[in-house]
Amino acid sequence: MLLIDFCETMRILDIDLDFFLNKIAFWKKGNKRLDEKEYVVWKKDKFIDFLENNSNLSKNNKIKGRIVKKHHEAFYFWRELIEKNELETPFEVVHIDAHADLGLGDFSYKYIMEELLHKPVEKRNDPEMMYEGNYLAFAIANRWISNLTYVTHPKGGNDLLNFHFKNYDVKSEIIQLKKTEKIENEIKNVKILDLEPEIPLKLISGKDYLEEGTFDYVVFSISPKYTPKTIDRLIPIVKEYIEEI
Repeated sequence: MLLIDFCETMRILDIDLDFFLNKIAFWKKGNKRLDEKEYVVWKKDKFIDFLENNSNLSKNNKIKGRIVKKHHEAFYFWRELIEKNELETPFEVVHIDAHADLGLGDFSYKYIMEELLHKPVEKRNDPEMMYEGNYLAFAIANRWISNLTYVTHPKGGNDLLNFHFKNYDVKSEIIQLKKTEKIENEIKNVKILDLEPEIPLKLISGKDYLEEGTFDYVVFSISPKYTPKTIDRLIPIVKEYIEEI
């Protein structure tokens, strides 16, 4: 098997199409697609402008990537690339999304802290309880990510889970997962058995995001649970910027 010699940290652009709506769907129940009159998709010209002038993508220099239906499929895509020795860990992720996808609103943090982090790193890549709203926490638990930039929707960015931050403090801007004993009561009183590597987190509003670097891979998620059917008209545009693998 050919091993690639990587000199610099590899970079992944991780985009959810729910970012390109006028508002965010929180705590969504069921799988029915959103009302297109309430959740309005960006105009095509505005979308193209963001891809090219904010995200630094180009039709003339396509990036290898994948369009996924649900965003946690990105985890399996990255695992596939890692197993093929085509993606070196740890890598940088720029996450453009209406949601942080770090697990706010579910109990995956208990599974990560009480069970997953008790396993050797090499045995963490087939986890339970992972879905589109928490997959980044699982990628971090696998020590795949070196630093994370969360490009937020103008009406978002307040969905970070403090349990996963250094000293349980979101303001630290450092994600640090914790291996703990069983969580019975107040989480901050539970005994910490070990700490995972620190992962710097940068939050930046989409209107302020101007990418100057390049990416090795890109993921676009359709996320039908959090988008209206009208978002699908952006998919042919996406295909003009990526080399699907």
